[in-house]
Parts: sequence; C-alpha cells; structure tokens
Amino acid sequence: MLTWALLAFLLGLLYWMSRKPSGLPPGRWGLPVIGYIPLYTSDIGRIINDLRKEYGDIFTWKVGGQVLVGLCDYKLIKSTYSKPECQGRPTLFTFELAQLNTNTGIINAVDDVWTQGRRFALRHLKDFGMGKSSLEDVILHEAVNLAKSFEATSGKPVEISWNLNVSVLNVIWKLVANRRYEMDNKEVTRFSEALTADIEVSQTRCLPLDLFPGLHKILPKFILNKWMKVDVLSKNIEDLKNFAMDIIEEHEKNFDPDNIQDYIDVYLSEIKKEKDNGGTIFQEDYFNLAITICDLFVAGSETTSSTMRWLVALLATHPEAQKKMQDEIDSVVSRDRTPSIQDREQMPYTEAVLLEVMRFSSLLPLGLLHSTTEDVQIGEYRLPKGTGLFASARSCHRNPKYFERPDEFYPEHFLDEEGKVISRKEGFLPFSLGRRQCLGENLARMELFLFASCLIQKFSAAPPEGRTISPVSDPSKPFLNFINPYEVVLTLRE
Repeated sequence: MLTWALLAFLLGLLYWMSRKPSGLPPGRWGLPVIGYIPLYTSDIGRIINDLRKEYGDIFTWKVGGQVLVGLCDYKLIKSTYSKPECQGRPTLFTFELAQLNTNTGIINAVDDVWTQGRRFALRHLKDFGMGKSSLEDVILHEAVNLAKSFEATSGKPVEISWNLNVSVLNVIWKLVANRRYEMDNKEVTRFSEALTADIEVSQTRCLPLDLFPGLHKILPKFILNKWMKVDVLSKNIEDLKNFAMDIIEEHEKNFDPDNIQDYIDVYLSEIKKEKDNGGTIFQEDYFNLAITICDLFVAGSETTSSTMRWLVALLATHPEAQKKMQDEIDSVVSRDRTPSIQDREQMPYTEAVLLEVMRFSSLLPLGLLHSTTEDVQIGEYRLPKGTGLFASARSCHRNPKYFERPDEFYPEHFLDEEGKVISRKEGFLPFSLGRRQCLGENLARMELFLFASCLIQKFSAAPPEGRTISPVSDPSKPFLNFINPYEVVLTLRE
C-alpha cells in the first residue's frame, strides 16, 4: 500500500513540475518528460501545418524538455524578433558543443558577446567588400572557375560536385583571411565536408540530446558515440577550430598594423588595442575569433551552395523558366563576357528566379531558434523567461495571402505588373527578421546572382535521359531543407 502511495505521489509531483505555465499560447503540451512527439516526427512541415491549423499563427509546442512557441505570421515574426527580450538562444547540446561550451562567436552567442561581435563583424566585413561591388571580381573569378570545372562533364549525368562548396567557401576565405584554395585542395575539401557533416549530425542523430537537456550526461558513452555520433561531431568541431587557430597564428606572426588586409587582421588589431580591457570579446587567447570564423563559414557557405543546388534542380524541371532566364541574360550580356553586378538591374526575371528559389526551398524552414531572456508580452500572451521561439519561414512562404501559387515554382511571384523585380516582399524571410537577421544577406544575394547567371549563361540543365528530378527536400534532415541528392545533365550552350 505504501509503495502505491509513494508511486502516486511521485507521479503527481512529476505532473505538477511539468505542468504548462499560465500565459502561454494554446498548443500541444503532451506527456510529462516527453511532451508531444507525433508519430511522423521526420515531417516537420506537416507537424507545423497541423499545429497551425488547430491553434492559429501562434502556438505552444512542448517537445521533450523544450518549451517552444511557434510563430507563423510574417508581421507577428517581425514584431516579436525586434524585441530585445527575444534575442537569446536556447540551451541546446549541439549549440553548446559548437561553441565548445563557451559563450563565443556570433551565431549562438548571447548578451554582450553577441552584440559586440555582431556589430564588429558587420562594420568590418563591409569594409572588406561584403555585399559591395569591390568583392565582385573575387566572386566572378570563383564563378568562372566553377563553370570551367563543369565543362569536363558536359552532357553527362552528374551530381553537383564539392567544387561548388569550395568556390563559395573561397569568397568567405577572401574576406576572413585573404586567401583562396584550388578546388582539389584536400585541406579545404576536408573543411567543407566537416561543416556539412556537423550540420547533418546536429539535426539528426544528436536531436534527442537537444530535446532532452541533460540526457548526454546519463547516456553511456558508447551510445553517444556509436549511435549519435557525438565523437564525430566533437572531432569535426575541434578540427575546424584548430584549422582557424592555425590561420590566426600565421596572421599574428606576419601582422603589420599598417597593412590590414582581412577580417583576422582587423580583429588582431582590435585585440592589441583592447588587451588591458577585460570586458570585451577581444582577448589574446584568440578563442572567440576562432569560433567566430567557424560561424561565418557555417552561415555563409552551406546555405549558398545548397540554394544553388535547388536552383539547378528547379531550372532542370522547369525548362520554360530556364529559357526565359537565358534569353534575358543573352539580351543584356554579350557572350564574350560574364555577367556583372551592374547587369542585375536589367535582369529582373533572373533576380525573380533566385528569389523564388529561396522561397520555394525555404532552406531554414524554422529559422534558428531564439529564446526569451526575460518575461515578455507577445500580443495577448505572456511568455516566461527561457521560452524557445521559432519563426516558420515555410508557413509564410507557402501562404496564399502573400503568394499567388504558394506550392508551385513561379518566379512571377517576385515581379510586379510592369515586370520589375520585387526584392523586398512581405511574407518573404529567407534571412530571418529582426535583430538577429542574417548579417551576410547582401553577400549571399550577390553571390547567388553572379554564380547563377554565369552558370546558366554557359550551360543548360536537364534531367538525365529517361529519368526525372524531384526537387524535394531530404526528409532525413528535417530542420534544414537540403534538396534530395540528384543527378543532372549540364550541357554547354552553343
């Protein structure tokens, strides 16, 4: 009798400790400890759609030990993400591991480390050409080399090679370290592969460790490593950090204050100015700089290369859009030169195609999670400190209120009645919104235009004979809409 009474007491205590706080939006709370985990967990888009249909554009979803509030309306996301109390990051195992359990870098950092780091990066990356025409020659050089590398397989079914990733990485390397790598360089290929592997492991095998805080402390090591690949993730992160640190030390050895050439140089210069000020991010151990470099590559390389893979697949399956894009390029750019950023204003359809690729793919369907740093009022709801927030970009991108044919690839979504491009459209948020909006947006748009126009000027994309391409996301990676691997035929145009 006493045993049953004790069990009942413990269950009641567990239920009381895991009860839903008052003030949160309606939603799915689920069971104690595990929360609400639907059977179709790999289809995150379906989960969000179902919750939105039932509860509206703002809802609560407790999954594991994480309390999340979903935001599915563009104006609601914009107003919420502008609030200073909504700029935190939730405590997630993979976030902590990416920072080596420190508050460093830009992506996952919080408080003064984030504000100082973001402000410094924005100011100085712009000085070195980010989003400006002064970086155009660098991007064009990589785009032309990439196109040349595709000539060897012209007319043959191939997957888009790692050359694309290396080409995109080289643009960031120029800004960060004033260097570039050849496409077959094993060191940078390993760097690129490690970035991709970390992203994939973080959102798949390691996901339970994010959903159930503290689980990594009680699971046996062999499960963490053999099944969840924590050892692979840890090694890749350590290797990336060491790779960045080696380059920093090389810069330190050759540092010339009168010849500042890149982001590392200007950061080292700031460290020397601030060396007696312990309250800044500019410390002589270089650790924050190394993590910041890794963050810049994670944010700026995989997203652009993945968007390019979506572009090729969508043009191969929509030959009419590809033809219109090529006709426009041919009408503006003579075949004896490559497109330039100055041509962009005369190529509205090309711009519309790129914007539509970003909308259709919704590469970050839920964005990067935010969390509340204080209790905060969102409309009629009161969110307690520590509540996770996600902005459903896909819900906005597939909303008929903003897009006439939300489930189709339709570049005309971004053209007005006069055929001019609508570059800033309500309902469109591939780079998120608010204070944590992607700081590399202008660079990404510039890269996409130059890489895409150079490639499509020179090649036509088509499915292999007798086969099809399905431009759909890989279901094994629910939180990043990477396209399913595919083969395509890139044929040199006459």
